[in-house]
Amino acid sequence: MTALVWLRSDLRTVWHSPLAYATDNHKQVSAVFFVTPLQWQHYGLAPIKLDLLMRRLLALKTELSEKGVQLNLIEADDFDAIPAALKRLCTEQGITHVYCNAEYELDERRRDQEVKELLGAQQIKMGFFHDTCLVRPDHLLNKQGLPYKVFTPYFHQWLENVRGNLPTPQQWHAPSDSLNFSHSLTTDSNSLPCWLDGSSKDWPCDEGDILNQVQSFLTDKVNDYWEQRDFPAQSGTSGVSPYLSIGAVAPAQLAHEMLVQYGPELLEGQGGAFVWLRELAWRDFYRYVMFHFPHVCRYHCFNDKYDSFAWHNDKSLFDAWSQGQTGYPIVDAAMRCLNATGWMHNRLRMIVASFLCKHLLLPWRWGEDYFMSKLIDGDFASNNGGWQWSASVGTDAAPYFRIFNPAAQGQRYDPDGEFLLQWVPELKKVPLKYLHEPQKWPGASGLDYPRPVVEHKQAVANTKERFSQFLDSVKSSK
Repeated sequence: MTALVWLRSDLRTVWHSPLAYATDNHKQVSAVFFVTPLQWQHYGLAPIKLDLLMRRLLALKTELSEKGVQLNLIEADDFDAIPAALKRLCTEQGITHVYCNAEYELDERRRDQEVKELLGAQQIKMGFFHDTCLVRPDHLLNKQGLPYKVFTPYFHQWLENVRGNLPTPQQWHAPSDSLNFSHSLTTDSNSLPCWLDGSSKDWPCDEGDILNQVQSFLTDKVNDYWEQRDFPAQSGTSGVSPYLSIGAVAPAQLAHEMLVQYGPELLEGQGGAFVWLRELAWRDFYRYVMFHFPHVCRYHCFNDKYDSFAWHNDKSLFDAWSQGQTGYPIVDAAMRCLNATGWMHNRLRMIVASFLCKHLLLPWRWGEDYFMSKLIDGDFASNNGGWQWSASVGTDAAPYFRIFNPAAQGQRYDPDGEFLLQWVPELKKVPLKYLHEPQKWPGASGLDYPRPVVEHKQAVANTKERFSQFLDSVKSSK
């Protein structure tokens, strides 16, 4: 019996259940990854992320070869082309079993269902594993047997599940036929494409280098994560999200490494390591939401009453936001950093998202798409969940009047302007007292820097009134 491991968003050789199971149970094992340029274009993925993915594939090809596994790189324009291409490969190589890690996005689930049916008709067995999350999305339900809609109660049960199933290096079980879906799901080449125009050279792509970076963070920085994670001028975060997004590292491996270092008390709710573990739970949660409420995969608000909310449609304001020309220094610095590097600190993501949705009243979907087009760690579930959180249309229970004050956020999290001045150097002459609100400086007229595109207090008042009127209209229509 010959096995094929179908790689998707799990580009690694360790902590990889399909690969481990296949090599333990089959004498011959190969792997495949489908290069899907039209699908990536449809998703609007950032060139820098695709560059990292391609570099990772080249490294992975060598790493798998050292384990006696050949990696086939096959170009198939989009998901629609994959079933036939996979069937053809299985026929050519005499494949009897195909193993892969489940993906929970709606398009991906439909693709997998089609592949499973097509291969099944050829008597080829297909097995799914679940390394993408620490806790499978179909394993947690509330006392009424329904999916959670709020993070905190989900997190409590998530922690209990992790406590009862501590991750180990060889934790795989026999593959399942499929997930317990709660919704009805309706040219060979070993060369890599040359149409990419982003460079990820500053991010290592070899498995050993990636794991060394993880270990360095867990050894040297994670204890201070709680205090330093919100300050963009400091190197207080792990930088592991790009690797999670392409599966170059497994979430279970990260949890295991922390448990080895800190013991079971890690799960008891104290210290920087626990706070970082909670971030892995947030990542699981947004996948959980995407799985149980697939309408979020179709540009709909989780709280669907907001689908009819009338956002503004001012492209000039969006251009000012996207190019870092809003007149709000912390917003502009963050956006310029994103455009130049493909990376943005998480605190800054919240600030700029709040500004787009709550100050400019522009559609959160515009910001969601823009982030995916730029971020090296662009991840649909986390990006969608974060933007809906910022727009107050998602799972978060906080109401619409949670609005970040960008000047106050800048003063709190970049008090010396170190990050700000790196990306908005035209403000270097502004005294620190006025740095986050340069329009209040007496010498502001001489600055080569835009005036604020909106006035903070007036924008906040307009947003509150707009949301309040909308909610009143929703109530009156019932």
